[in-house]
Amino acid sequence: MEINDLRIFQTVAYEKSISKAALKLGYAQSNITMRIKFLENNLNTTLFIRSNKGSTITPNGEKLLEYADKILELIDRVNEEFLVSNSTSSIKIGATQTISASILPKVFSLFHERNPGVSMILKTQEHKVLLDMIIKGELDGAFVASEIVSAKVKKLFTFKEEVALTSSVEINNLNELSSPIIVNSDHECPYRKLLQKWLIRNSFKVNTIEFDSLEAILKGITEGLGVSLLPKSILQENSRLFIYDLKDEFNELEIKFIVNKALRMNPLVKNFVNIAKEYIK
Repeated sequence: MEINDLRIFQTVAYEKSISKAALKLGYAQSNITMRIKFLENNLNTTLFIRSNKGSTITPNGEKLLEYADKILELIDRVNEEFLVSNSTSSIKIGATQTISASILPKVFSLFHERNPGVSMILKTQEHKVLLDMIIKGELDGAFVASEIVSAKVKKLFTFKEEVALTSSVEINNLNELSSPIIVNSDHECPYRKLLQKWLIRNSFKVNTIEFDSLEAILKGITEGLGVSLLPKSILQENSRLFIYDLKDEFNELEIKFIVNKALRMNPLVKNFVNIAKEYIK
C-alpha cells in the first residue's frame, strides 16, 4: 500500500466523486479509478459504491478512512517538522489594511522566530482583490472581513475582532453625534459598512469624508476632522484618542482566514495558521 494511494482514497471519500477528486488532485480520472481498484484488490474489500450520482463510501471504506486520516496527518507532521524546517522557502499572505496593521506584525514576528529561513510576503489589498488572488493561486492565504461568495475558497478559521468608535475630541453623548465620519473610500470595506449601518440604525445624518488608506484615516481623526470605526488593537496604541464601545452587533467583526479550496495546503501555511490561532487566543 502506497501513501499516495491513501491520499487518493481520502480525497475521493471526502469529495464523494472520482471526477471531483481527479480535478482536485490534478490526475486523470482513469488513474484515480485504477488506484482505488488497486486498494480494493489489495485489501480484498469494496471501498466505494459507484453510481451516476458519485461514489458512496462503504462501511469498510469508513474504517479505512479513519486510518488514512491518522496516517496522513502524521506524515504531514513529519514533513512539516523536518522537510520544511530544513529548506528555504516563502509564504505569501494577504490582508486588508486594518488587519495588516493590527494583528499581522506580531503573527509574522512569531512565525519568523520559529521559521527563520522562510521568506514572508504580505500583500495588502482590498477584499475583492484578495479574493481574486486566492482563486488564482497567487496567495497562500488571506485575512478578510467580508462575506465569502466563491465556492473556490474555503475558511480555515475565524475570529472576532473588537472594534470601536474613535475620536480625538471627547463625545459626551453618542446619541447627539454630529461630527463627520471618516471612512475608507472602498465601498466594500467592512468597517465602513458596519459604521454606516450603525448610523442608519440611530438615524444619524452626518457628513462623510473618504480616505483611501488607514494612515490617512487615523491622521484625520487625530487632527479632529471626524470620527471613525476601527479595530481596538490599533486604537489602544494611541493614547490621544477617545474610544467608545458601540452596543449590540456593532462592537465586533468576524475575520476569516481563507485559502484556495482546490490547492493542497503546504506545511508552512499550516504552521502559520497554528501560530496565528495561538496568538489570537
